[in-house]
Amino acid sequence: MPKTERKTNRAPQGAGGICKRSDGRWQGTYTVGTNPGTGKPMKKYVYAQSEKECVKKLKALQAAVDNGAFIEPSRMTITQWLDIWTAEYLGGVKPNTKYDYERALENYIKPALGAVKLQKLKPHTVQQCYNSMQRDRGLSQRP
Repeated sequence: MPKTERKTNRAPQGAGGICKRSDGRWQGTYTVGTNPGTGKPMKKYVYAQSEKECVKKLKALQAAVDNGAFIEPSRMTITQWLDIWTAEYLGGVKPNTKYDYERALENYIKPALGAVKLQKLKPHTVQQCYNSMQRDRGLSQRP
């Protein structure tokens, strides 16, 4: 006797879902991949005041993930990235140049921006840092 397929109204695994929360907001969930360390699914959430708005946000998230435009937020700080950059990307420069770069990073950039998360770094934050260095440390502009 052949097996019959059961029809369900469920979405495919990882396709996301929407539910109403106890606080009245709507929550959309979408799986963006699996954690390589644990093998568990990594989920992203969107929140909205209405179901219609939540569906719209969830579709935008799904589209971004599907076309590769979604960028996983990083918890890495500027200091962590600069340490990687120094170790990995300064191998081909002369020793004095490397020393000058490292000294500038330790004395100026890391104290001012080091604690900022890389994902949160914005152009105006860099400009504020630069303006502050000019004003407080007497750095001059080069022509």
